[in-house]
Amino acid sequence: MPDIDLGEASAWREGDYHGRVKLRQNQIYPTSPKRDVLISGPESIELSINTNLEVDHAKNKFYFTTHWGNTKKIVAILDSAGNLYLAGGVTEGQYQIELGY
Repeated sequence: MPDIDLGEASAWREGDYHGRVKLRQNQIYPTSPKRDVLISGPESIELSINTNLEVDHAKNKFYFTTHWGNTKKIVAILDSAGNLYLAGGVTEGQYQIELGY
């Protein structure tokens, strides 16, 4: 599947100045055919909820989920007040991950 080029997103002409959705090499298994989904932008990336201006903010949340075997697990929730709830703890140094793209 080709990258989805959303077009020019910055007047700055260094690096990639387009917004994109693309597949990239998996960061944990670099020799595997597995791929990561990358959403990239030169300035910032906005994920928006409550675009209908609903006044009930209880349901306006971002859910970060994964699958553990056949079970879907919520690993984090970000609510509309900016509170981040983590299912586990913050761990450093467990993986050697290249953070660039």
